[in-house]
Amino acid sequence: MFESVSLVAFPVVIGWAVDDLLNDSGAGVLKLGGLCLVLLFVGAARRFYDTRAYAHIYRTVADEVVAEERRRQSPLSTTSARVSLFREFIEFLEESIPALLNEFIGLFGTLAIIALIDLRVFFACLGAAGFTTGVYWLSGGRIFRLNQGMNDETEKQVAVLESGDRATVQHHFGLLAHWQIRLSDLETGNYSVIWLALSAVVIYTIIAVATSATATMGQVIAAVMYVFGFVEAILAFPLYYAQLIRLREIAGRLAAPFSGK
Repeated sequence: MFESVSLVAFPVVIGWAVDDLLNDSGAGVLKLGGLCLVLLFVGAARRFYDTRAYAHIYRTVADEVVAEERRRQSPLSTTSARVSLFREFIEFLEESIPALLNEFIGLFGTLAIIALIDLRVFFACLGAAGFTTGVYWLSGGRIFRLNQGMNDETEKQVAVLESGDRATVQHHFGLLAHWQIRLSDLETGNYSVIWLALSAVVIYTIIAVATSATATMGQVIAAVMYVFGFVEAILAFPLYYAQLIRLREIAGRLAAPFSGK
């Protein structure tokens, strides 16, 4: 949480440093350096702890998954695939959840500060955020089905490789590539549409803030940085959303043996 709030404050502190330097003062630079050191220590400590905690979770639960699949006499191919899929689940918890939390805090903090700087830019950002949400909400079902098809094929991989038949192996990897390409094409289409809206927000922000009669140079720089931060967050959220849909599909597979399905 502290790390996320500190990141939100970064553009403001950079703005202070610029204004202080223009006024022949180094106080803002010292504040910026202090913030950098705080983020270094807090970020390193969090990563040090997270790696050990999630490694323990993976070791414990993966063993339970294997034991349950053996009890059910599942094919080795299915067991191997599900252990790998569970590793993907853990990696999301370890790497993506903290980043997603940072993005959420950063997004709301960024929007609050943008509202203080210029309400016109704030409402432009809200419009872009709503547009992005609509695009990915409409894509959710298709993302799930494409991941389902790819995971179905992944569970066959060990059996396919054991068959030793080259044509079967080629067909298998061809299907995996097919599912991956369809997912990528869907993401590319969504990204392209969203990028047009976000580009318009960036251009509008530069015009609106830079031509303001009351803004200092530091405030202009901070405003533009916050809007860029907003754009980065908006572009990142759809990727997390797609990951969550994929993990929902994976969770259903992993839960099936324990639920007796």
